[in-house]
Amino acid sequence: MREATRAVLEIYASNDPQIRYKDEKEPVTRADIQANQILEHRLGELLPEAGWLSEESEKDLHALASKELLWVVDPIDGTREFIDKNGEFSISVGLVQNGRAVWGAVSLPAEPRIMMSGSSGVSVYDMDSQLQSEKRFLDKSAVDLRQSRICVSRTEWDRGLYRDQLDELQIHPQGSVARKLALVSVADYDLTVSLYPKNDWDIAGGLALIEASGGLIIRPDTGTGIVLSPPGARRPGLCCGRRDPVMQYHQFFQHRGLKLRDKYGSS
Repeated sequence: MREATRAVLEIYASNDPQIRYKDEKEPVTRADIQANQILEHRLGELLPEAGWLSEESEKDLHALASKELLWVVDPIDGTREFIDKNGEFSISVGLVQNGRAVWGAVSLPAEPRIMMSGSSGVSVYDMDSQLQSEKRFLDKSAVDLRQSRICVSRTEWDRGLYRDQLDELQIHPQGSVARKLALVSVADYDLTVSLYPKNDWDIAGGLALIEASGGLIIRPDTGTGIVLSPPGARRPGLCCGRRDPVMQYHQFFQHRGLKLRDKYGSS
């Protein structure tokens, strides 16, 4: 993660990210490609039997479905934020076993710090030294949803999706879903909510962090969990974080008659 982060920061500081656009009109930069190459090589050495699912690699979803273990990677989550140089982007790596994210790491290059899941809690590393802090766990004490800090997608915020919730809730827009999940896992926020569908590479690393920190992961509409199987399918919107406010948000969502969006960009 440090090696990929250093490569991304070098390009971030340059004036030539070499932006091009994929078929879906989504931008990709030299940093996306370079980080992807580093991670595929290094993680492949660590666990050669695992499959590889990355936003920036060719995908054979049929072949990947037969893999028990799967690296699920977004070399830069928040490429637009990277291009805009607002700092709100991340590098996300998750290890998925039979549809469950069992290990994850998310780097926040602009800060810079790396969150990594363990058997008990989330560890936070900086770019140079060893362990930066004690392992983090989410507070399990009761807290009212209205007193909770909620981070949401800046894109969803700009589209006005949370306008009718501002009278009751403390909502803070942030970029990169993986980054938001990482921030929640170390208690910078109490929970994160998204109403748009997500790709596996957006969320696998962050979901592992939330689980390691003792948090809860649900769909805000049904209150049920999220399974990353079959690989590569779109997942519904999510609500993750401290257990008490997450379940309260689910109840708030149902009481208000709110709806998830079935495709990205839908009103």
